Amino acid sequence: MKEYLFRDVGPYALEVVDSKGVYLIDKSGDKYLDLLAGWCVGNSGWKNTEILNQLKKFNGPTYVMMDFQYARWEVLAKKLVKLMPNDKYVCFKATGGTESVEIAMKIARAHTKRKKFIAFKEAYHGQSLAALSLVKISEHEKHFGKLFEDYLQVNTNDWDKTTKEVVELISNGDIAAFISEPIILNLGVIIPPKSFFDEVTKACKKNGTLLIMDEVASGFGRTGKMFGFEHFDIVPDIVTIAKGTSGGYGGIGATIVKDEIAESMRFEFSNYSTYGWHPLSVEAAIANIDYIQENNLIKKSEKSGEYFMKKLSEFSKPEGKGLCIGIPCKNKNITSDCFSDKVIIGCYFDRILICPSLEISEKEIGGAISIIKKHFK
Repeated sequence: MKEYLFRDVGPYALEVVDSKGVYLIDKSGDKYLDLLAGWCVGNSGWKNTEILNQLKKFNGPTYVMMDFQYARWEVLAKKLVKLMPNDKYVCFKATGGTESVEIAMKIARAHTKRKKFIAFKEAYHGQSLAALSLVKISEHEKHFGKLFEDYLQVNTNDWDKTTKEVVELISNGDIAAFISEPIILNLGVIIPPKSFFDEVTKACKKNGTLLIMDEVASGFGRTGKMFGFEHFDIVPDIVTIAKGTSGGYGGIGATIVKDEIAESMRFEFSNYSTYGWHPLSVEAAIANIDYIQENNLIKKSEKSGEYFMKKLSEFSKPEGKGLCIGIPCKNKNITSDCFSDKVIIGCYFDRILICPSLEISEKEIGGAISIIKKHFK
């Protein structure tokens, strides 16, 4: 049978017809424990009744062109800025993570008048050519041709060496921005030492390089803090968000920028996003953020993460913060093995990735642990 939807690789043998809490449900009614939450999207759980009830009340416009005023944009922007280290930030609208990173890169170039960026090799910041250029994965260059120049990559296998390398590169005075996830989820959950970020932040301030924290995956309680950068006492110049912003109830992202840096984009048509902050997605984001805060999901993430790590430590060496957990694992088939037992986990290089809903219970964690342990080698 001809397929009309292109996929680079075939999908899991799971046709999702429904979802609830921490479970995906197939057409036979079988439930799969979802330990990926849509890759850090469903922080508040699937089909959350409180959030859905808020969306049902929505009676606003179908669409608002960005040239016009819309009060709920300001409500969401204020809510996001209040989550920053101080209120000296503004928001740029985006549809998702890739676009939020693109906006951050444009702002960095406009503000510094420089072209170069530093990122971690083979990490991930989005699907556009510019975002792919940040991390230089050889498979992409093989098929897309040579990616953009002036994008420098560093490794995570020797933090003393990497710290020295990044500081030296920044000290040359020609780097627009250093970009990283605070906890590098897209390399299987790698946590840089605080000393690394301390030295990099100091070098950025001294040399006029911007510090971009990519919180697309690690934000909104995922790491046991509202944002991952809080673990390192960082005051970022730019923060990119998406995924957990709406919890999957609407497509949305944002680039949150210090006021004085944002002024560099004060020229006509500096940024445009047709579907950025669609009215229904804005309501979803507002309802989701309110739910996270009012139901103490950040504290739940911290405590559940500690319990998860404790139980995993009985047979493995997990690394993580909150419900953002990576585990070195030699079994290359563990994702499919666990899937056969109706537990969905991720795998990045030689590491298992676990990032479930922040609403996951101890009982559900226990069930997950038993399946992972069964297939762990």
